[in-house]
Formats: sequence, C-alpha cells, structure tokens
Amino acid sequence: MPSFTLAGVVFLGIAAVHGPASAEGLKPIEYTFGDGTVIRLYGQINMGVLSYDDGQVTDTNFVDNDNSSTRAGLQMSSTRGDWNFGSTFEVEYQPLASNDVSQVNHTPDWDFGQKNIRKAEITMANERFGKLWLGQGSMASDGTAEVDKSGTTVVAYASIPDTAGGYFFRFEDDDLSDIQVGDAFSDFDGLGRKFRVRYDTPKYNGFGLRASYGVDWVADDADAQYDIAATYDGDFDDFVLGGAISLSRNETNDTNFLAGSVSGLHKASGISLTLAAGQEDTDGPSGYYGYTKLGYERDFFDIGSTAFSVDYYLGKDIAAEASDSQSVGLAAVQNIDSANLSLWLLWRNYSYDDNNGEYETSQAFFGGALFKF
Repeated sequence: MPSFTLAGVVFLGIAAVHGPASAEGLKPIEYTFGDGTVIRLYGQINMGVLSYDDGQVTDTNFVDNDNSSTRAGLQMSSTRGDWNFGSTFEVEYQPLASNDVSQVNHTPDWDFGQKNIRKAEITMANERFGKLWLGQGSMASDGTAEVDKSGTTVVAYASIPDTAGGYFFRFEDDDLSDIQVGDAFSDFDGLGRKFRVRYDTPKYNGFGLRASYGVDWVADDADAQYDIAATYDGDFDDFVLGGAISLSRNETNDTNFLAGSVSGLHKASGISLTLAAGQEDTDGPSGYYGYTKLGYERDFFDIGSTAFSVDYYLGKDIAAEASDSQSVGLAAVQNIDSANLSLWLLWRNYSYDDNNGEYETSQAFFGGALFKF
C-alpha cells in the first residue's frame, strides 16, 4: 500500500477512535486503572512533499518528515508514594524518509524490524533522588544541541540533514559528487538513542545534570558509548530560557563530541533567539559548526499559533578537511489546536565547498502536515 494511502487510513482510524474534536484538541487515548496506573497510546503522522533542486535537476518525492518522524508508542505510568514508575515502548515507521531519499534512491523500504525501535525502556523517578532510565532510549547528550523555543522545530532546527540529507551535491560540470548533504552538515548532537543506563539528577533552580552509558543495540554494536550533560530551564516573568551542553564519547569510531545550545523566548513579543554550536574530535576531519535562528510566534488566528523562523548554519571541515558548509532556512508553521494538527513549510538552501572541485548550490522546498494523537 502506498505510504500516503496508509497514512490516510491510519489518520481516519484515529479520528474515529477520538471522536469529534474540541477547541482544546483531541482527547488522549488512555485508560486509568483502579490503583491509579495509567496506560496511554500515543503517536504522530508527519509527512509531506520534498522537492530538491541540485542546481541542474529537480527531484520531487512524497516522504516522511525526519525532523520529527512518524511514530507510535505505548506508555504506562504508576505512582507509589514519592516514586513514579514508568515504561515506554515506541517505534517509528518511515519507508521513505526526508533524510534518505536522493537522486538515486526513490524506493521505499517497507521492512519493519529492530531498526524501527526508538524506545523500549523503564524508568523510576523521585523528586528528591532524581530519575533512573534503563533500556533503549535517549542518551544523556541526546537533544543538547537542539534546545529551540521558536515553534518551528517540526521542520527546521539545528539538525540540517533531517531535510534532504541523502541528496548528493552536484559538480558544476554536471556530474554528481559523492558528498551528500548529510556528510556536509551535522549538529553533533551527542549519541542519540542507545541501549543504556542513564541517571538524571533532580533540578536545582532550573539546573540539572545527567549521565549515561550504553551500546548501539539496534546496530548490533557492542562498543561502549558514554556521555555527560548539563541542562537549564527557566521560566521568568518576561522570558522563557533553556540551554544544554554535553560531552560524549563513542568508542566504536574513537570519536568525541562537544555540543551545546541555548534558546530564549520573549513572551510578550513572541520573538525567540536560538544559538547552537558543536565540535567533533576524531582521527578523520575534526569539524565544527555554529548555528543561529530567529523565531517569531503569535496567535494571529483563533485556530492556533503561527510561527516563523529564519536560520543560518556555518560548518567547517565536517565532510573533509578544508571544506565549508553553509545553509539558510525559512520556515512557517500553522497550528490547528482542535485537530492536533500542524501545517508546515520550509525553504532551505545548501552550499558546499572543498578542494576537489566546484559545486552547485542546491535548495529544497518541503511542505506537509503533522498530526499527533
């Protein structure tokens, strides 16, 4: 069954289960047992049309939005005294993703297996002692380069390759190079999701620490990976402020990552500013980058907030020594609260330069919708 047809069937099925929408959005799919234990089904469908112009040829496909992939999960939580116990099992399914499609790859991968498991974890948390995580899920450094208050992260944030990351840059002499967008751009956002043990300290005046140790179980890689991160969340009268920084070690490829981000939102105006930076230390090219984003979010319409952003990314030595990577993006998101729906649109350009030749500047147009349940 084509992916867009499958998505439509799932959407209609979920809508039927939810029943009619209200101004507050669709009701959660959950059940509460007599002892207070809550079990909840959740997920999202996030798909759109991606058009990539490599400077000479335009390629257009219907894809899953890898900035926030299509997924579903089952979550259970229970409180016993001062302790909260939880478990989560979550999978994603994106046969043709916006970071995989390319000039030479238009074929969906319908297989479903171990690689589709995002989370399979249990947790225990206490306000005084912190939180312990066991199983497949986010390492301590996951998301530390991606703190963002702009309201447009559904389609634009520091991870530039999530849109068009599989496409190849084209030489000005007509031939495709072997450099993909995903090779030239990275936000070095730590270690992602692994099979791990993780501990988060309690928050003190908005500050927290977390650390984890794990292996890449999904990729059958037993080499150790470990990290430590510091975070901050503050809500003031006029501003909301968030930040994170992490140091990560991947023994598999003898690589260290340092990454961080900070984002602030002025409540009255809806203006936000986001900054991110990171560096890779490895035997190969040790790249680094800087990223900045200006956002604006307001309630122009009764249906939900509208958000706009412009961002800029500059990378050095990421794909190869003496290489430069630059990208500018313009994004817009319209939320429809009563339907748990967000309509999004992105234009992004990509430029790359190294000592192996002259490359065309490319650009992507990406539009679609996110539905959450």
